[in-house]
Amino acid sequence: MKSVSTDSNRVVSFGEKVSYGITEIACNPMYTIFCSFLVFFYTDVIGVNAAAVGTIILISRIFDGFSDIIAGNIVEHTHAKSGSARPWILRIAIPLGISYIAMFTVPDCGEWGKLIYIFVSYNVIQSVVYTMANAAMSALPTYMTNDRNSRSSCYAVRLFIAAATQTVLSLKFMNIIDALGGGQRAWIKLAAILGTVAAIVFAIVYMTTRETVTSGGENGEDVPLLVGLKALMHNKYWFSVLAMQFCCVLHQVTTLTVGVYYAKYILNDAKLVGNIIMYHHFPALVVMLLVPIALDKGASKRTLAILSGVSMLLGSLISLVYASGVPFIISMGLRGIGFGAFSSVIYGMLADTVEYGEWKTGVRTQAINVTANGVGQKIGSGLGTAAFGGLLTMCGYNGMAEVQTASAVSCIRIIFIVAPIAIYLILIVLAWLFKLDKQFPQIQKELEERKRSKAAVN
Repeated sequence: MKSVSTDSNRVVSFGEKVSYGITEIACNPMYTIFCSFLVFFYTDVIGVNAAAVGTIILISRIFDGFSDIIAGNIVEHTHAKSGSARPWILRIAIPLGISYIAMFTVPDCGEWGKLIYIFVSYNVIQSVVYTMANAAMSALPTYMTNDRNSRSSCYAVRLFIAAATQTVLSLKFMNIIDALGGGQRAWIKLAAILGTVAAIVFAIVYMTTRETVTSGGENGEDVPLLVGLKALMHNKYWFSVLAMQFCCVLHQVTTLTVGVYYAKYILNDAKLVGNIIMYHHFPALVVMLLVPIALDKGASKRTLAILSGVSMLLGSLISLVYASGVPFIISMGLRGIGFGAFSSVIYGMLADTVEYGEWKTGVRTQAINVTANGVGQKIGSGLGTAAFGGLLTMCGYNGMAEVQTASAVSCIRIIFIVAPIAIYLILIVLAWLFKLDKQFPQIQKELEERKRSKAAVN
């Protein structure tokens, strides 16, 4: 077992970056299910009303977003021999595995009974188990090292593994469900496999990573939650990243959550969602391999974020004209390239806000900075899913019907193709306004001078 050491500016080895990155093999299948398949399971497998599901998810996501702050505070105040984030990687392993199964064990007890089970299970899984797991995962690189490039590379490796996991699972998910016999029982069987893998992987991550950085105020003391949140309110770049994450999540809702409906009702085969995600994710994977190299050579995260928005915008404009065929494949590829580039840099941008916040306020809140950003992710996901479910219901969608109304089919088409255009335009503007890359070297220099001055006084 590895523990906390004092080499806080160390360069993290590639092997340890991979050890950190495989956290996504444990958690990303759950994220993929939330994004792409869970709403479909609720509406088309167990027959729950789409608007009711959307409302539950919206309410849950708002609470869930703020539970990220609590989870970050818990990590921040954990001072075990093995560190702050790593202990929670181990502690949450078995609850995470059980949660996979609990998602799909919805009892056949009438509409209201199903809705109550969905509300309770969704909140426990998302707001407690997954949130704690994700808080520890997201904060871990900020405890592994203060080296900016190493942290960014850790996140880039993690996001590459995330995209690879999501691509493979999305491509084969519906086929596996059919191979396991179809129906609710098949979803439970697959969840049991994924949950077992998740618990094992988290145990491996705990044993093969180490922390070297501690957090706190200027004198190293624990930072109370309200003090940390007050400091966060003065961190303008944290808000910038929050807004960009919001846009990224809306991209995933319109592409992944809506994608399975697009495949079933526009392309007339639900299994083709795997193809849609493959066209999107394979180019993303290639880009994710290249971005860490670019970052190590000094590429600007801001520039890459702007270019990612432009790529996604071009892809959406092409699909506006061509809703199928080769041009549609190209359009999904461009959206994937942009998503891959953006995903590879956004967590590095978020980690950089830790130093900016410390420079600005004198308070270093690593876990709170990183995990509180989940507010944007989860509220964005909740709003997007709720809006989608509400619009489907308004247009007459019925998941158990053989044929959908023309208005429902048009609604699916518009949300999948047209809505993203506005999202990408906003993302480009937000990335353009992010100026921390240029300021960071001076900020880092001043922080080092402060530390030397305090050390000399003491």
